[in-house]
Amino acid sequence: MRRIVGFAFIAMLVVATSPVSALAQGSSAATITGAVKDASGAVLPGVTIDVATPDGTNTRNAVTDDKGEYRIDGLRSGAYTVTYSLSGFSTFKRAGLQLPPSFTATVNVELKVGGLAESVTVTGESPLIDTQNLTQQKTVSKELLDAVPTAKSMLGIASLMPAVVEPPNAQDVGGSKGERSVRLSVHGGKTSDSRLLQDGMRYNALTPGLAPFAASALEGTGRGYYINPLAAQEIVIDIGTMGSAEYEYGGAQVNTLPKDGGNRFGGSFFFGGTGHKLQADNLTSELQGLGLTTVNTVRQVYDINGMVAGPIVRNRAWFITSGRRWGTTTSVANLYGDANINARVLGAPAAAWRYAPDLNNPIYPAEIDKGFGGRVTVQATSKDKFTVSYDRQRNFQDQLTGQLETGTIKNEANAGYCQTHSVTQTTWNRPSSSKLLLDGGFTVSRFTFGGFGSDLRLSDYEGCGGGIQDFVSINDTGLGYTYNGVGSRTSSLSHQANGRFSLSYLPGAHQIKAGLFFMYGLGGGHRTYTTRTPSQVNGVPMSYTFNAGTPTGITVFAAPILTIDQLNPDMGVFVQDQWRLGRVTFNAGLRWDWIHESVPAISEEAGPLVGARSFAALDNVPNWKDVSPRFGMVWDPIGDGRTAVKVGINRYVMSNTTGIANAFDPANASVNSTTRSWGDTNSNFFPNCDLSDPAANGECGALANQSFGKFVSVTNPDPNWIEGYGKRPYNWQFGVSIDRELFRGMSVSAGYYRTWFGNFIVLDNLSVTSSDYTSYCVTAPTDARLPSNISGAQVCNLADINANKFGQVNNLATLSDNYGKQTEVYNGLDVSFNLRLPRRATIGGGLNVGNAVQAGTTAGGSSQSSTNNCYVIDSPQQLYNCDQRVPYQSRIKINGSVMLPYEVQLAAVVQSSPGPTYNATYTYTTAQAQTSLGRPLSGGVRTASINLLQPFSQYGSRINQFDLRASKIFSLGTRKLQANLDLYNLFNVSTVVNYNSTFGASWLQPTQILDARLMKLSVQLDF
Repeated sequence: MRRIVGFAFIAMLVVATSPVSALAQGSSAATITGAVKDASGAVLPGVTIDVATPDGTNTRNAVTDDKGEYRIDGLRSGAYTVTYSLSGFSTFKRAGLQLPPSFTATVNVELKVGGLAESVTVTGESPLIDTQNLTQQKTVSKELLDAVPTAKSMLGIASLMPAVVEPPNAQDVGGSKGERSVRLSVHGGKTSDSRLLQDGMRYNALTPGLAPFAASALEGTGRGYYINPLAAQEIVIDIGTMGSAEYEYGGAQVNTLPKDGGNRFGGSFFFGGTGHKLQADNLTSELQGLGLTTVNTVRQVYDINGMVAGPIVRNRAWFITSGRRWGTTTSVANLYGDANINARVLGAPAAAWRYAPDLNNPIYPAEIDKGFGGRVTVQATSKDKFTVSYDRQRNFQDQLTGQLETGTIKNEANAGYCQTHSVTQTTWNRPSSSKLLLDGGFTVSRFTFGGFGSDLRLSDYEGCGGGIQDFVSINDTGLGYTYNGVGSRTSSLSHQANGRFSLSYLPGAHQIKAGLFFMYGLGGGHRTYTTRTPSQVNGVPMSYTFNAGTPTGITVFAAPILTIDQLNPDMGVFVQDQWRLGRVTFNAGLRWDWIHESVPAISEEAGPLVGARSFAALDNVPNWKDVSPRFGMVWDPIGDGRTAVKVGINRYVMSNTTGIANAFDPANASVNSTTRSWGDTNSNFFPNCDLSDPAANGECGALANQSFGKFVSVTNPDPNWIEGYGKRPYNWQFGVSIDRELFRGMSVSAGYYRTWFGNFIVLDNLSVTSSDYTSYCVTAPTDARLPSNISGAQVCNLADINANKFGQVNNLATLSDNYGKQTEVYNGLDVSFNLRLPRRATIGGGLNVGNAVQAGTTAGGSSQSSTNNCYVIDSPQQLYNCDQRVPYQSRIKINGSVMLPYEVQLAAVVQSSPGPTYNATYTYTTAQAQTSLGRPLSGGVRTASINLLQPFSQYGSRINQFDLRASKIFSLGTRKLQANLDLYNLFNVSTVVNYNSTFGASWLQPTQILDARLMKLSVQLDF
């Protein structure tokens, strides 16, 4: 900690004495610019411009130059009054100027001759077109969230953005999905590249997530801290394609701008909720014909929230504090407790070892969230403003993985998540002069989570999920689900500290920005700490694999497992310039990124199958440096400020936190688990063999990985890849758009976007070559639901390792360019509009057409565009389905509201998204493969699972959702009471949002449909 504080002090000292600078609040700062003239059109130098927010917490001033021009940068987004004064002229006030984040509002003013005592106040509409900035953003204001029918969660925000891609089974109906593990994907960006920020600083955990060598890696995107909408002034989503050099990642950056308080006491209280009696039934005869006997429903959704703010010292210090409790309870289609859970003992009949639904014990997954926080803002001097905030949340989620809803996991195998997350922040802002702005901030994020051993008081949550942690996990590949037990106890912590410092120098036509970002951990290096203790059967840690109720294999574990990985540091330095030449504004920037991960020395105690182990420290895994250029331009072709043509091309590095270090961590990279076949010849459902013997014996085949339990790392980095410049995975993003104000209050935008990726990471098993595999074919089952070219046809390009090489693993992690050309490319088109009408009516939204899809069981799934990796590293089977073309699909999202007489407001949200993609994963026996292979599968392996379909080729029906809100607003002096009645999924459609993808008796059986029409009541008091 001492090291971090020292580093932060030095960085602030550098910022305070540097001659150049970047805009306040990261890239979210807004600007007012323009020119002042008299009635004859002559320019007026020396005009004083004062800018202030209604609550008095933000004030700035400037003076026009000899050309009559002015510019005020670094403004916090919100509403402003701008006052223009000059001796001999009437004072002019422009009230109600709404500034979105990262927006340059051009306001030209004409002053009339008169006395200073004369004043003219004009309230006009804010500009719709930004003719100087490239940044592509969506601003979700408190007013918008208060008006439209949507859950005040990340999924609710996603429903307002046409370009956001999320899994179909994450379609939210009135808050039914809770907070979930949401990662936004926009314009083909990876979900792992999305980040959550508050005041421009990250609060994501650095948890590695999934394997960093997989396309679905999610490292660095975890969280247990959720946005409180009452405490937020605005939520800004920067979609990156034409962004500044400030961000290292091109994924969606979701930045919450907290409220500061004000010079008068006020606040808000919100209560909303619904229950199962307010929901319709949408189980149709057609769904019943597909095998669905019950549907997912809402048992309860509730949200109790309060916020109070005001002055500590008027015009000098302000506070805001908030507290919230919210959550959900749902039911899941066809999800019941296991009737056989207590009957499974050694020697029990086969029927007892199969999952049997207990129809008297339906499962109701729950989510319980609690949070409180506060923020103090101090105007220490006329120029220096400081903030300090602290927020802490404790959450329990049964549904975090989403697998309960999809039917891929049964309740007893669901770990659930208990977690705490605290975020402490401080910021500093100083407009040193009209040309020099300074800004900095520091954040400490502490995140603890897992199904066991966290610092939560589990009694508060009545346990942590319905899973039985000490029971063995059984994965039935033929039926497509996991049941019986969780199979392990896990506890993790992921603490990080990060900061940003930036300055901006504005010499005339230029805006020179430079800045620094760093992320470290506590105690000298970030530590991702995970322990895992697998369940035991007769004292041996293992899990079972069945095929339609028949034992086929086991997985054994070297338990217990402890990993500690460090990030020290993740750092970025950027500089960029924005300058205007006539009607064209150019933006050019350069960013340098450095990421350094390491692993400390560690010792692990002995387990049932392995002895005590010690591992030496490991450094530079990786140590990568990158230089990424950013360039763009904005053209105002007519010169009236109503049209902007924008072009941008930018390079971004891709997400890394501690995932690479975790993969090579000797405690983790050593073989801690492996599989072996199992023929349960005596049908007692216990593997009768010597599990300490790696060779085939008794009922068990040989270990699939002969290095199990040895002090041998089977995955090692290529020295030419793990360190140096330009080795980190990256992507390029190109965009071109046209923004046009068609008429007063109406703007439209159309843009084309392209994203392509490079530096793909692959694993090469150096112990084998492609000649060590034997190719074979199998015959697809005959089924009219399969495509005609697949039903009953030969499925080839399959390969099985030869017996003499089975279980030999020595992986080298390196770049795919060493083997062939790998590509992933997104192309898409966005069309959006924004319309302001009389009666305070607004309507906005648009259309996205692109070849991106987000798969997985939750909104934390993986995103993918069209890919091609048709080359061979080890197994020739890599050529099977190696060219995956994601089809172009449209997404439409529109929202609007209108104020009717008697202060009655109507609002609606309309969404139309592609349906779910599905596979046909068929499990072949060794006998079926032997017909073509000419021998059994190697290593005694008894089955091989093959997806018969080309991935992302098959889709269900589109998901169409219409939500409606009716509100009655009561004005009570300075108070406002708003009562809402919401109807979600108004037309009660029952579209399937997830299918069973295991080919067999349950193939294409719906496991989840769109939640039925739901009525929800809420009330909000603002005072």
